[in-house]
Amino acid sequence: MEKSYQNLIKNLYPNKNSIKDELILLNAQQQLPKGTEYFFSDIHGESDAFLHLLRSASGNIRDKIQKLFGDTLEKKDQDDLAQLIYDPDLILKNLDEKDQIIKDYLTITIHRLINLLKFVSTKYPKTYVKNKFPQKYNLILDELLYTNDSEYNKRAYYDSLVTNMVDYDVAFDFIKVITTLIQRISVDKLHIVGDIYDRGPSPHIIMDELLTFPNVDFQWGNHDVAWMGACSGNEALIAACVADAIKYNNFDMLEDGYGINLRVLFEFAMENYGDDPCEYFKPRIYDDNIYDNITLEAGARMHKAISIIRYKLDYALIERNPELNMDDRNALKFIDFENMTYKGAKLKDTNFPTIDPENPAKLTPEEKNVINVLKQDFLRNNKLNKHISFLYKNGSMYKVENGSLLFHGCIPLTEDGEFQEVILNGVAYKGKGLMDYFESIAKEAYYTDSLYAKDMMWYLISGRYSPIFGKSQYSYFENIFVDDKKLRKEYPNPYYELCEKEEIVDKILDEFKVEGKRRRIVNGHVPVITKTGESPIKANGKLYVIDGGISKPYQAKTGIAGYTLVFNSHHVALAEHKSYESITDKVSSYTPNIKEVEIMNPRMLRKDTDEGKVKAKKIEILEQLLALYNEEPW
Repeated sequence: MEKSYQNLIKNLYPNKNSIKDELILLNAQQQLPKGTEYFFSDIHGESDAFLHLLRSASGNIRDKIQKLFGDTLEKKDQDDLAQLIYDPDLILKNLDEKDQIIKDYLTITIHRLINLLKFVSTKYPKTYVKNKFPQKYNLILDELLYTNDSEYNKRAYYDSLVTNMVDYDVAFDFIKVITTLIQRISVDKLHIVGDIYDRGPSPHIIMDELLTFPNVDFQWGNHDVAWMGACSGNEALIAACVADAIKYNNFDMLEDGYGINLRVLFEFAMENYGDDPCEYFKPRIYDDNIYDNITLEAGARMHKAISIIRYKLDYALIERNPELNMDDRNALKFIDFENMTYKGAKLKDTNFPTIDPENPAKLTPEEKNVINVLKQDFLRNNKLNKHISFLYKNGSMYKVENGSLLFHGCIPLTEDGEFQEVILNGVAYKGKGLMDYFESIAKEAYYTDSLYAKDMMWYLISGRYSPIFGKSQYSYFENIFVDDKKLRKEYPNPYYELCEKEEIVDKILDEFKVEGKRRRIVNGHVPVITKTGESPIKANGKLYVIDGGISKPYQAKTGIAGYTLVFNSHHVALAEHKSYESITDKVSSYTPNIKEVEIMNPRMLRKDTDEGKVKAKKIEILEQLLALYNEEPW
């Protein structure tokens, strides 16, 4: 071994004992149980539902409470403890207002929380748990967690730590810290399989929460990419994001959440569409967005104004990228302004005060000003770009981990089950290569000035061969302007039907080099219509579709409030969430319907995971190094 390498290694491992110490720890850690992975998809801005599911670990924390305290606490006391962990601020406030917080309550509660923390952390190495400690109360947590309160010599010490926290009036704060820690340790890894954005009112609140989460990754969804492209400077996607937010009456998210100034758009809409009822552009109202302070009439006019701008920007983008073969999606090009028809169908709305029939793509000076103002806000808003940067840093088009292939939409296929070949920038891509290309182009869009890359972000949300969309067309124009069902129809890529077949899923898993007897695809994007009998488990148990409809607008269609997938050392399980109301009930000890779909027998250990394989390689290298120490005079 070269002297320079020897010196580097000696800095890390100065002697044989240091290597042996590391080997002992690594080999022991391999015998610990596999950590718990949670898979969420299609959250669509529903912060109340998502946060409750995350903080309850999809009901797993309530299950842990029952296992630990089942013989010592009544069900009500177990439920109360679960509620406290899910939302300590609310529960403590409610108890305080009722004068129900006394010294004994605080003391007993802290003891129970410490015992529960010990219980949920048993499958992890001490260093892993301590790394999740907040700076605040770090030493106290260390002592309470790793001191045996039954030991004669330390019992008084342990009790004194808790008593003094109560006496010095930090118990409230400590309870909040420890409940958060229980939440974080209950979820080892969090996978978001696409679509934090669109429909729901609070994607910004979800992103704020995820920024604090220690181990999270994203497989980008089409609505995520829309916002990523908008923050890359794609004007068509800026208009699309604003239009979709207004469509769902999410003004608070735009203005208060992300500081997007809508004043210029409002004034433009009132000036140009003030006498237009904009009947087909009225925002959709749900219980959680009813209090937005812009009137329904004003919202409709703003929606129409930004939508027309969107169609014009689409026109220009499609014209400068003929290779995308998206000319049929150039809506304004197919309007017969003399007869007011679209592809032969009668237009429901014929008032276009800002469109020049001779040059439909031309923006008026006022429209240019609107999009320029919005563009500056998207590019410069610190909070928005902090969120989008986090999506880029921790996200990808797909992910392979522990036998699971994760992606949002589809792998484009032909009708005969072959990987669809797509020509982009003169090069043919398919299968894994297509996903890799789109991932590189998405990063290029955000981190460079490439106009082509920014335009491709638009294709990703609406292109017929986009893996995260995967339909013949995105009918946002047709759904508003025509009644013709044929023109509005979105035909899905053959993948969505063929993925029911085990051999097709195996073919995809082989393409992405997913190995092992137990391997699976975890997929989102398409709501599972459970009330018609549709199952989220397909292809003989090798495909899980976990978009069950957490988004409130989907509830009537799906019959449930979505799925989450849980993969721990014992099993792969589907958590079926009963209703939106049951999830968002903040004083509920929420428990979903849990169905075990894969049993790990024997129990899956760290050594069986991808992380374990990396450690096994490190062990092999360290053993070789130990041999060198024995053989060579260093």
